[in-house]
Amino acid sequence: MVCVLITSHACAQPDAPLAYRTADLFSMQVVGSGADRYINLEPDSTTGFSALDTQCAALYWHHVYLFESYAKTATYVWKLQPLLPDTALIRTRLDSAFTADTAFTELYSKAITKTPVADLPIDSALKIAAHFFYLHSEKGKPIVHICVGFNKVKDLMPGPAHPYHAAFCFQTIRQIKDQFALLKKVKAPYSKEFKKKPPTEARILEVEQLVYAGMAQQPALRQALIENFERNKVHLNFRMVY
Repeated sequence: MVCVLITSHACAQPDAPLAYRTADLFSMQVVGSGADRYINLEPDSTTGFSALDTQCAALYWHHVYLFESYAKTATYVWKLQPLLPDTALIRTRLDSAFTADTAFTELYSKAITKTPVADLPIDSALKIAAHFFYLHSEKGKPIVHICVGFNKVKDLMPGPAHPYHAAFCFQTIRQIKDQFALLKKVKAPYSKEFKKKPPTEARILEVEQLVYAGMAQQPALRQALIENFERNKVHLNFRMVY
């Protein structure tokens, strides 16, 4: 007999619209000095909006994923490096970029205001999370990345709720103390194989799918997803079903 347990927690109701600009929810710093300095733009956990600060602090990595994956401003910021040290002009350009990026503003606002989207089944969460462990070929050698942008997560049947589900899974992985310890269990037999004989591109593609399947079966990853949801469900715009 198969027993399916569905969480009884209702999805948080959307909060009333807040008077803020998207740009107000991001902080900019100049890091380093001289020729090595660069502009760092990231979600702000102390926005100045008291109603948002707890949420923005709790979902920092969630918001990082949304920004890095969907905001045009995330790539545009690097084009502003030549304007240093004129931070006032840089901030003006960033404000304009955020204003113009209406698609991201709409997506991000749904996360901030907790506008409900589709539920996330635990099996789907595991599949998404597993795809952040991306095995591929780099200069002819197999390598695994766990990265906000370098993965195949967006290839997984994207839909209106997918960005938020993926952001949640990315945050879960970031908060695991040792992500590579989980990965080591799954890739161990393939690591031995690859040491004996360099793999072909076809074999790397085959093992890539095996790694995804193996990661999705890890009890520790399942538990981490559940714990992250229970810890942050009040801030999320979806329910996880498990």
